[in-house]
Amino acid sequence: MKENPSAILAEGTGRPFRILEVAFEAVDEFLASLDPASFDRLVLMGVATGRTQITPELFARNQIGHTRDVRGNDRFGPIDPAAPLLLEGTLWIESSMVELFPNPDLKISLDAGSYLCNYSYFRALQRFPQKQIGFLHVPQPAKIPLERQQKLVSSLIEHVESR
Repeated sequence: MKENPSAILAEGTGRPFRILEVAFEAVDEFLASLDPASFDRLVLMGVATGRTQITPELFARNQIGHTRDVRGNDRFGPIDPAAPLLLEGTLWIESSMVELFPNPDLKISLDAGSYLCNYSYFRALQRFPQKQIGFLHVPQPAKIPLERQQKLVSSLIEHVESR
């Protein structure tokens, strides 16, 4: 992928952000570096190349698929064998987002996948159970132009900040 739309969208929100290497260890290092006293909410974003809508993820699954990260690591299997099969996100509350749903570019998702997006979401929810944590999958710009995506991502973030 030439340019990561999630990085462009994160920058466009005007909020602090970090771009992570697509590697399990990079996710672990990032989450370990976060001071829980420094934030109330954490929005994670990633590209879902097969999706045609922006999808707030309601759950993270305790599962990693067969795809290797960019460092060549494969962690197939449960993320944490002692943890539940699913962790519920704490940021996207479907009932409070009803006014946003008529937008055809937005759809709630129940499947964060089995790669690093899901891994980062699961680990963040584990590490910060008292915080509002959410994951947002975005499509390639060919599916929804970046300007439209930016408007919707900014609206979603403003919506959760207003609660």
